[in-house]
Amino acid sequence: MKVRATVEMRGCDFDSWKTFFDSYESDRSRFLKNETVLQTGENSAEVTFEMLDIDGLTELSKRKDILDFEAKNEILVTISGS
Repeated sequence: MKVRATVEMRGCDFDSWKTFFDSYESDRSRFLKNETVLQTGENSAEVTFEMLDIDGLTELSKRKDILDFEAKNEILVTISGS
């Protein structure tokens, strides 16, 4: 299933978010493939990918360091199929 995630960053810029996002790329790669990241503004991005394991990706997204970063930086992610 192809997925599109729109990411809005209210507490950091794209570069800061991308650095953190890249830090767990190998973890995400177990659950998805063909991931692309497009900067759509100073504080926004669009991520597209093919879902391989929704349960695994859901569990990964609950990891404490990810939740803490998203809360601290007011990250809003909106998911839609594509």
